[in-house]
Amino acid sequence: MSEDLNEVGTGINLFTVGEVRGVARWFNDTSDVLSIDDDALEETIAFVNKGGMTFLSPILPDLRAIVCTAGSRESHLAILCRESDVPCVLAADIVGTVSDGDTVVLDLADPETARVAVMAEAVSA
Repeated sequence: MSEDLNEVGTGINLFTVGEVRGVARWFNDTSDVLSIDDDALEETIAFVNKGGMTFLSPILPDLRAIVCTAGSRESHLAILCRESDVPCVLAADIVGTVSDGDTVVLDLADPETARVAVMAEAVSA
């Protein structure tokens, strides 16, 4: 990752797609999905804290990518992401801060390990 990025975590790469850039948004429950404007999803990288986030199903195909702090390659979320061709980082160990609105870069070039970074100017103090 380049100098203008701050790496904030790693995880399991679901499938190799290279680099994915987008805008972070945390989804904690169904109300977060219901309140979203569908037009805003194409740039959204969804961040979630559970592996079986079935409440993302209605918007999943419209997302740029998903980063989940739990899950495995066999999890329900992984199956849905593969079927919808949505890049996904599973079991993400986020050691830095990712806030709604941050520009996020996912390095998904390695078939096993994904790297999660935030643009330096967007890093929250």
